[in-house]
Amino acid sequence: MRQNRKQSSGSSGYESRGVTRRQFVARSFGALMAAPFISVAPRAFGAGKEGTVTFASFGGAYNEALDRNFIKPFEKQSGISVRMAANTSLAGLKSQVAANAVQWDIAELTGTEYELAIKQGIPLEPLDLSVIRTTNIPEYAVKKFGIKYAFFLEVMAWDRKSISQPPKTWAEFFDSKRYSGKRSLYTTLSDSMLLEFALLADGVAMKDLYPLDVDRALRAMGRLKPDQIAWYETNQQVIQQMVSGESKLGMPFTGRVRIANKGGAAIDYSINEGGATGDYLVVPKGAPNAKNAMKLIDFICNDAKAGAGFMNETHYGLTNLAAIKLLDPNVAREVPTNPELDGKIFRKDDVWWMENLDAAVQKFRAWQVSR
Repeated sequence: MRQNRKQSSGSSGYESRGVTRRQFVARSFGALMAAPFISVAPRAFGAGKEGTVTFASFGGAYNEALDRNFIKPFEKQSGISVRMAANTSLAGLKSQVAANAVQWDIAELTGTEYELAIKQGIPLEPLDLSVIRTTNIPEYAVKKFGIKYAFFLEVMAWDRKSISQPPKTWAEFFDSKRYSGKRSLYTTLSDSMLLEFALLADGVAMKDLYPLDVDRALRAMGRLKPDQIAWYETNQQVIQQMVSGESKLGMPFTGRVRIANKGGAAIDYSINEGGATGDYLVVPKGAPNAKNAMKLIDFICNDAKAGAGFMNETHYGLTNLAAIKLLDPNVAREVPTNPELDGKIFRKDDVWWMENLDAAVQKFRAWQVSR
């Protein structure tokens, strides 16, 4: 897995703040894959009768869920063998393209990474829409060089053992009189929607969040006393803080809460005013198996049975609308790509963050120091 850092909007700048949401996805269910080209499945890798394709994603159990729900049925249907790779990143993709030694046929990039790749002119293959069907995919998820296929939801959460009247809005979450104890706030702005949540608490409507008013968000957070905040830098840390009793409120991703509760935690959450952040599938220019890559992307984005299986297992959202119709109702009601949640949650503006991350981080760090 790549190092504990998240690429910022600059060409070489990073926000070093521990394990991000992306890294947690790979680590939370099991061990990381140490090498970038180890198949997650125990079967030996060999060329299928219709060729091969290499797909770079997070690694660990996330790759295993992809393998179970998408890769195996795709291989059976297409005759194409798929090699799952870990450690996907924009930096890795960029270095392969620059060296004219592309090994990944498909790479999974965060939304901000995708926008940065476009801004920097990193060569990507245009989507072949004669192969990839987009009728089941929302318009917002389809771009010239990638499809935003998966989303992850960050929410307000609370310890149900300690809080009998939980917050219904971010205004209540940030209300220092309503909840006098600590709430866990996520400091890694590249991965978090802390500033968005603070603005919602200050009365900004979800439709009016962007462009973010960073100064206003910091003023809103300033209404909390320093001893009412437990800062955290990793997705695991917020759960630890809430389980230990250090804080009673937090803003984790739903998948993390689901895993923690299976392990005995007592954390509830509300998806109201939650923030969704998503990942793209892209094909780098020079990919040795670009045609097969387009076929696999089409399968991932359009096979309803496979998509429903993945979402029922992980509770992450796919932009395959046909698959959402097949979900367990208890899963469907909180999958961030469910159209029924429009107006209840918002999607992170990747372009704004790509253009403003460095400046926002500098203001945020200066504000923290001044407290």
